Amino acid sequence: MKKLLIISAFLVMAFIGNSFAQSYTTVSYSMGLATGDLGDYTSNFSGRGFTLDYRKMVQPNLGVGFYTGWNVFYEEKPYDTYTIDNRSLSGKQYRYVNSLPLMVAADYFLKPGEDLNPYLGLGVGTIYTERATDFGIYRFTQDAWSFAFTPQVGFMYSVNRYAGLNLALKYNMGLASGDFDATQSYLSINIGYVFMGN
Repeated sequence: MKKLLIISAFLVMAFIGNSFAQSYTTVSYSMGLATGDLGDYTSNFSGRGFTLDYRKMVQPNLGVGFYTGWNVFYEEKPYDTYTIDNRSLSGKQYRYVNSLPLMVAADYFLKPGEDLNPYLGLGVGTIYTERATDFGIYRFTQDAWSFAFTPQVGFMYSVNRYAGLNLALKYNMGLASGDFDATQSYLSINIGYVFMGN
C-alpha cells in the first residue's frame, strides 16, 4: 500500500510540475454524519470539521492534487450497563471520534469555463480514525490507519477570476484495519472558499 501511495503522489506532483494551468485551493467548513459501524458508535450529526483541497488543472476539465481534513464526532450515552473488552460496566459514556484523511485526488469538471461548474471527484489514500470512550475514570481507545477512498460530487461557483465558492458532498470510507473489524465511514457536507491561481 505504501508503494501505491508513493507512486500516486509522485504522478500527481509530476502532473502539477509540468502544467501551467489554473489551480484551485479550497478551504471548507465540514459537517459530518457517521455511517455504518462508525454510525453505530456515534450517531449524532457533527458540525466540527474542516477540509483542505488543492487541484491543479492538467486538462480544461480535469484537476489533480490532494485532499485532507479533520472531522470530530461526539455522542453522550445515557447511564446503562455496557460491555467493553468482555467486562460489564455501569455508567454514562462519552464517545469521541477523530478522523483525518490524507489522499491524492482528482476532479472531473462538467462545465469548464462557466461560472457554475459541477464536478465529480475521487480521492484515494489513507484515513486515520481514533475512537475514545470516556467511562468514569477510564478511557478506552481504538485507532487505525486504513486504506481509504472518497468519492465526491460538488459545485464550484466563480465569483471572479481569483475567488469562488464551493459546495461538496464527500463519502469518506476507511476499510477495516488495525483495531477496527469493519469499515469506518462518514458522509460530509463541505462549504468552502476557493482561492484561484496559476
